[in-house]
Amino acid sequence: MVCQPHHLDLPGAGVRLHAARWAGPPGPPPLLVLHGIWESWRTFAASAERLSAGRTVYCLDLRGHGGSERPYGGYRFADYAADVRAVLPRLGSVVDLLGHSLGAAVALHAAADRCEPARIRRLVAAEPPVLLSEDWPAVRADMARFRELRRRPVDEILRELAATPARTSQWRRMIARALAETDDGVFRAMVEGEQGEVDWGALLSRVGADTLAIGADPAVPGALLTGARLRTLAAGLPSAVVAVLPTAGHHVEIDSPAAFHALIEEFLA
Repeated sequence: MVCQPHHLDLPGAGVRLHAARWAGPPGPPPLLVLHGIWESWRTFAASAERLSAGRTVYCLDLRGHGGSERPYGGYRFADYAADVRAVLPRLGSVVDLLGHSLGAAVALHAAADRCEPARIRRLVAAEPPVLLSEDWPAVRADMARFRELRRRPVDEILRELAATPARTSQWRRMIARALAETDDGVFRAMVEGEQGEVDWGALLSRVGADTLAIGADPAVPGALLTGARLRTLAAGLPSAVVAVLPTAGHHVEIDSPAAFHALIEEFLA
């Protein structure tokens, strides 16, 4: 039986944020889940239901995404992280974070600030975009393409996403709708330079939470946490546990669900 989440609004850093909540047993710190760019809480709904067997789980819509507010600007990693820091005290005195892709970068930025009074106990960064100078031209080109694609009807978006590997038609339609509903500012920040490059060495050195980094198989197209990006993360967070899931693509939670969830459950236990 599918467990239906409870939906609620939470105050971010000057914006209203939507979240879905799966109630779990008392005791362990709640888990806050952050999705990737142009996605929503729905991306990790199945994971949240599974993980809620051990704790309460929240899936947050980042600003400009899903049911959250859409300001004109403020779409840097640091802006999303400020929203997370504003939300954390509402969830508990100690909170665990799980972020995927954009959400992983946001989680790392939030953890680097060691927010009070809520403390981030443990952090799972799945396929974080540790983007280096040489990565940005391709990233800006991709974001410009998706920025244009989001303006088309959902059926046209679906046709463009048809080549997405090993995904169900239901999953692709969910992602297509999420792209169409994402605010233009999310892409503008990446394409036109609002985001800017990150000094990952300085940022990672400030992350105090125990960290698990999960990467996709470098042989699979689209894997992010590979090569120089993986080396940069490992150098900046030498105490982090790093796990690479063979055969998994960027959405590791879909391609290797058993291994993905087992890693998280063990790490958070």
